Amino acid sequence: MAMGATVMIDGLWFISLHHHDGRFARGAGRFAFSRRDPDGGRTLFCLEETADISRAALPTHDAWSHAVTRGMNEVLVHLAGARAPLVPDGARLEAPPVRFDFLDAGREGAVGELESQAA
Repeated sequence: MAMGATVMIDGLWFISLHHHDGRFARGAGRFAFSRRDPDGGRTLFCLEETADISRAALPTHDAWSHAVTRGMNEVLVHLAGARAPLVPDGARLEAPPVRFDFLDAGREGAVGELESQAA
């Protein structure tokens, strides 16, 4: 299971996993199908809360093919009850831009951007 950086989305810290590793995140929480962008930001293709991430963040998910065709290369995971990462005194956590391109039943995709959040 390849793990990468932590990412803040809507005030919660998510861990970056390889896009096929959502099946290893057993437990309740939130997940997002995501693409790391060249500017260091992320584009999200879905963001959901579920009782068991390992059963939801799979290729059978409705948004999977939408995300894969747009370059999904990671799954972001926030397990329920997870604590924020420890930060040394005086250090800052930077939150890169977070954009979204959600699958929308009425249109090709709902596109937008969240404001960056820094701790």
